[in-house]
Amino acid sequence: MPVTVVTPPAPIVALDDAKAHLRADHADEDALIGALVETATAWLDGPDGWLGRALGEQVLETTFPADLEPDDWVYPYPPATGLVDETPDPESNTVTVRYRAGYPLVDGRSTVPAPIRHAILLMVGHLYGSRDGVTTTAAQPAVLPLGVEALLAPYRVWG
Repeated sequence: MPVTVVTPPAPIVALDDAKAHLRADHADEDALIGALVETATAWLDGPDGWLGRALGEQVLETTFPADLEPDDWVYPYPPATGLVDETPDPESNTVTVRYRAGYPLVDGRSTVPAPIRHAILLMVGHLYGSRDGVTTTAAQPAVLPLGVEALLAPYRVWG
């Protein structure tokens, strides 16, 4: 059952938090840093994301068989936080459902678990410091043992 994003996700990491992580105390690269936050978030979030879950609050749309009771609907890309609307289609014997998913904002701040937010910051730091597609140093690259994948693994939804 395909899932589409109706309303894009709310931000997870604020620009000020990303700048603090990067120790960037100037506004010269705000657009770049904001784009890196969006890039890292998009790699993880929603139907196309690596985590298999919704992070920022968003509205998703999917379809269920009409003969399936609403209590038996399993919303993809958790956490699902509420039904927005449902539209029956008698021709295809399905129900198109729009639902809210993702972690809510509270007082303007994301409630996405801290390890996920920190993983996004680590990814932003990597993208900010490595602006080319390849590395030209003689040293062998290594994955940090407590890096991005270690922080995200407990939150990944395996299909």
